[in-house]
Amino acid sequence: MTTMKVKLESKSNIDFDSSDLEGALNIEAYWVVVETIEEAKAVCNAFIGKNELGGGNWTGGDIVDENDKLIGSVSYNGKLKMLMSVLPNTAQKVTQ
Repeated sequence: MTTMKVKLESKSNIDFDSSDLEGALNIEAYWVVVETIEEAKAVCNAFIGKNELGGGNWTGGDIVDENDKLIGSVSYNGKLKMLMSVLPNTAQKVTQ
């Protein structure tokens, strides 16, 4: 089984005043170990919901393999973007 990590992070949104949550919220990047792509998506969605992030705040979502090589990312809306060089080498079905 391949172990992956997904990055969770948010930055303040410059479109909002710093007195607003979206204009002030900064969460320093940290990595969470996941076993599947679906788990990575779920972890990102939970982080976004828990912290009430807007699309302009979400700066996380990078997914790296056990060698810390970037293999994809999860966008704010939950869409998965996988690097084309990774897709042919995986047996896991990727759903968007």
